[in-house]
Amino acid sequence: MGLDPKKVRAVQLNLEGLLRLLGGSEADREKFWEIQKGVTTRLEVKILNSQLDAMAAQAKVLQTSAKELKDAAQEVAKRG
Repeated sequence: MGLDPKKVRAVQLNLEGLLRLLGGSEADREKFWEIQKGVTTRLEVKILNSQLDAMAAQAKVLQTSAKELKDAAQEVAKRG
C-alpha cells in the first residue's frame, strides 16, 4: 500500500500553481513535498491519501476561483 503517484502529482501541480500565485519559492515547494514524502507508516499513508483527495478538490476550487478573480480584475481594468 502506497501513495498513488498520479494523485500526488496532480495535487503537487495544483499547489505549485497556487504557491507561484502567492509568491512561494521553488525551495519552499520542494521543502513542503519532502516533508510530505517522509510519511512512512501504513496508517499515515492511508490518512495522507484521503487528505490528498481533499487537497486536490480544494486546490481545484482555489485555482478556479483565482482564475475567475484574475479574469474579473482584467475585465474591470479594461472598463476602467
